[in-house]
Amino acid sequence: MIQKHSGNFDLLRYLRSQKNDGHIASYYLASKTCLEDLKITHPFKNYFYTIGLYYGEGARIRIGTTDYDLTRGSLLTIGPGMTCQWLNTSFPSNDTLFFYADIFVNNFSRSFFYSLEFFCPDEKSVMQLTDRQFEEMQQLFSTLRAIADKPEAVSGILYSILIISQKYFWNLYRGNKKELNGKEHTVVKFRELVSKNFSQYKDVAFYAEQLHISPKYLSEILVEYTGLSAKKWIEFHIMQEAKYLLSFWNMSVKEVSFQLGYTDSSHFSRAFRSYEGQLPTEFKNTIEIPA
Repeated sequence: MIQKHSGNFDLLRYLRSQKNDGHIASYYLASKTCLEDLKITHPFKNYFYTIGLYYGEGARIRIGTTDYDLTRGSLLTIGPGMTCQWLNTSFPSNDTLFFYADIFVNNFSRSFFYSLEFFCPDEKSVMQLTDRQFEEMQQLFSTLRAIADKPEAVSGILYSILIISQKYFWNLYRGNKKELNGKEHTVVKFRELVSKNFSQYKDVAFYAEQLHISPKYLSEILVEYTGLSAKKWIEFHIMQEAKYLLSFWNMSVKEVSFQLGYTDSSHFSRAFRSYEGQLPTEFKNTIEIPA
């Protein structure tokens, strides 16, 4: 069993180190046996991408503050920056791929990930597939499993899995649309940037500069497509992270405020109360910590 680690525990790096096969790869394909052998029940931060297909019932995972039951036909998708916790140590048959963005370094631009809305931290992390979709995805994961030791081939199959997953996501949550328009690309790129930088950069101007547009225009696009301004999105990510840290890591309010980039914990407490309607100490006292 892996002992409890700090928040900087990198599960994928750990799995790669345990394989010890002499190869340096940007991914690891886990199975039922692998996940059960890990016996990780403490929360950990995703520093990588996760996509997995589940063939039976019995797995339960907490992503952020939402719990998901994984059953036959569940497609699990988690992007970087999310806090995860397996709520059980037994698993059904599954194929779960953990991978870094540079898996496509020789094939596709990393910006490809910006178009994958299901990896954004505010989206649902589990899609329940239809029988036809499940069969289609099962064939792709079967191929992935067969060539898992060939890094040069894995990226091609993974690309197909991700493109088809996006189609499923759009069909389920976006009225069966076909592609992103220019403004939607800006929204997705902004959300990706915020998920990686919100602790250090809380000013809208930083993100507007990265996207080569004005802060005003950035907020106009975000309000049009999401209903929230850029400032509100940044606040959302800060407060989600605050709740993760208060819920999972037994950190004091002062420690959480420092980790989120606040120089004065009273400023953090006021911001938290304004957002949540209660002080961080009150929130911490009401959460349920799994055994």
